[in-house]
Order: sequence, then C-alpha cells, then structure tokens
Amino acid sequence: MNDLKSYFTDDSIFFAPSLDAEHPIVSILDRGLEQYGVTKPVSDLPDSLWGPERYGLEHSSVYTRLEPHQQTEVLQKISRWNLSLSYFIEKSGHNYGAKMILLADRMEEKSLYCLFSAEEAIHLRLFRNFMRFTPDPSVDWHPMLDPLARVIRDGSKEACVLLIQVLLEGFGMGHYRSLMQDCRHPGLVQAFQKILRDEARHHGAGLVLAKEGVLKKGDRDECFEFTREFVGALQSANWVLRALEEVGGPISAEARRHHLEAVGYRQVLEKRLESLKEMLLKADREQLVHRLERDGVFEVKETG
Repeated sequence: MNDLKSYFTDDSIFFAPSLDAEHPIVSILDRGLEQYGVTKPVSDLPDSLWGPERYGLEHSSVYTRLEPHQQTEVLQKISRWNLSLSYFIEKSGHNYGAKMILLADRMEEKSLYCLFSAEEAIHLRLFRNFMRFTPDPSVDWHPMLDPLARVIRDGSKEACVLLIQVLLEGFGMGHYRSLMQDCRHPGLVQAFQKILRDEARHHGAGLVLAKEGVLKKGDRDECFEFTREFVGALQSANWVLRALEEVGGPISAEARRHHLEAVGYRQVLEKRLESLKEMLLKADREQLVHRLERDGVFEVKETG
C-alpha cells in the first residue's frame, strides 16, 4: 500500500488541474453526465442559498446590528463556504474510490467502488452547477479537510472504511440533510435528495465491510488519532463568526460570548459530536469510542 501514497498527495486529492472548456474530454464528460440527469449550471441563484434562520442569526445582536447589505454579505460568505466544503469532499471521493478499487480483494467490492466513484463525479458536478466561483484553499478551506486527505493517503483499507464510509459519510449525511432542509433553491434541494440516496448506500456498504474486517493494533491506533483530529478540526471551525468578523470587524470577547449563547452554538456542537459518536458506535468492535471518551475527545471545547 505504501506504493500508492505518492498518488494521493493533497494536490491530487483536492487540486487536480482542470482541462480547458473546449477540450474534447470535457464534452464527452458533459454528455455522459447529462445521461444521468445532471443539467447545466443554474442561472437563477438567490443572493444566498441559506438564510439567517439556518444559523440562528436573527437572535444575534452582532448580526442584526449590521447594515442590510452587510447581512447579505455574511450569508453569501457562508453559502460559499458550504459549497466549497462540499466541492472538496466530493473531489476527495474520487481519490478514495480509486484507492479502494485497488485495495479491494473481491470483484463485487471493486464493482461497488467503481459505482461509488461515478456517483462522486455526479455529486461534484451537481454542486458545481450552483457555484459561480472556483474554491480558493486560502479562503475556502475547512480544517476537517486536512485529516481527510491524510486518511486517504495513509490509511489502511480497514481504517479507511471505518473513518470515511462509516464516520464521515454518516456524519456528512446529517450535514447534507440539514443543508437541504434550509436551502432556498429548489434545484439544490433536488440535488441534495439525489446525493443523500447515494451516500446512504456508501455508508451502508461501509457498515457491512467494517463489521467484516478486523482492525490490527496499528489500525486501531490510526483510527483513534484520526478521529481525534477530525473532532478537533470540527470544533475549531466557526464559519459564522468568521464571516461576521470579516464583514463587520473584530468582535469583543463579551460580544462573542453573547452571540454564541444567542444562536445556541454549544447545543449545536454537542449534537454534532453526539452524531459522530453514534456513527462510530454502529461498527465499533474495538472499544474505540470508549477510548475516545476517556480522552475527552467528544467534550465541547470552549470557543473564544
């Protein structure tokens, strides 16, 4: 497996170069995607794809004191970051599928990962149809993407199944479902519905394979460390506060505390951490969750 690592650099996972729009391969890809019902880019986009109610901002004085055009700018930034994270995740899925095709021992597994990879290509185009920008890692990066890349590059087959298909795809389903419920564009809602059906298969297959596989001690330690990284990255990112500060200027410690209380940030984070734990418990035969709990990984860390 070490021979594969050189093929899964951060550049190859997230930043593979794109062909010119006029290249014949682009046309072939477009026609292929059209056969799966993937339409052209959407033109009737609202100012922001998610409103303030998704983040509880109507309860935040930091937000309500902004001028209307600033409020719109805050929502536009968060919408951009939501789409960028989805974009990078689906790009990473191409590489995950490629690795798992090569590592699969049985023909049905290889076929399954070929199918999953095709679905990731469809998902990527679905999201790109709602993007009027190319994500910039210096602006649009989520800290969870760093451990994701390392798992794809360094993780054993068994660790990849548990961490990506069980943990992250299971958690991602809940994230996508919440984005779908609050989305302002019906076309993107339909895209989320399609993606969620596919991700349910990916997650379900991960559960089956995780229960069949046996984690060696090195794999168990690997899963522990990567899960701790994922949870830490999740807790370190607060895009709403970042957008508010970028638009309205620095926020004092007291105002930050009032904002987090007003929007129920701790409760939201507790729910996300509980979701991650539940995903792991579905396939945890190695007492991984118990070890993580002893280490305090699922405890909410104070923000700001």
